[in-house]
Amino acid sequence: MEPIDVYLMYCALKAHFSKSNYNYFKYEGKTRIKRDSFYKRKDSFFFVRLSKKYTEHEDIQNYLIANFIREPIGYVARFSNKVYEEWLYKRQNFYTIFTDEMRPLVNEFQPLFEVKSSTHPKLLQEYLGKRVSLETLIILNELVSYIDNWNKELAEDFIWGDLKKLMNNYKGFLTIDTERYRILLLKLIEESRL
Repeated sequence: MEPIDVYLMYCALKAHFSKSNYNYFKYEGKTRIKRDSFYKRKDSFFFVRLSKKYTEHEDIQNYLIANFIREPIGYVARFSNKVYEEWLYKRQNFYTIFTDEMRPLVNEFQPLFEVKSSTHPKLLQEYLGKRVSLETLIILNELVSYIDNWNKELAEDFIWGDLKKLMNNYKGFLTIDTERYRILLLKLIEESRL
């Protein structure tokens, strides 16, 4: 992949993760960015280096996605291979990670989603405490649809607003076998009652 194409992909993903009116999937990764703008950038070496390190379109896209999740603003100086490697590990082992993250929480499953006056729900607190991953939040929403309730209850909460946007932007890049996770979650709940 040519460095200029990496740059154009970066611009499309940056718009997807940072702007509310751009959807990477709807516009098929195309933007109004002119190719000439690549040559005016002082950090064009980043895209050259990335195009040499990862030759496949999917690898470059995944590298950028992993870093945009951590850094939605998209400062390339903060992008790193370490973030990408952690994301790849998580992606390859997510079934086990989901199990490990949910096992301590299933004893009191319903209260995870309850919004009590002026406090974040337990599940959101677990995410903010880095005990639950973004992917787990997305999967749980696919299973129990808690987002609509949180939108009503946490309408003025800027933390929830930013997280909801990140979840919506990231969800399209995930392939979730909903039935597999539903069965796993029911199994974990059943085991917790024994």
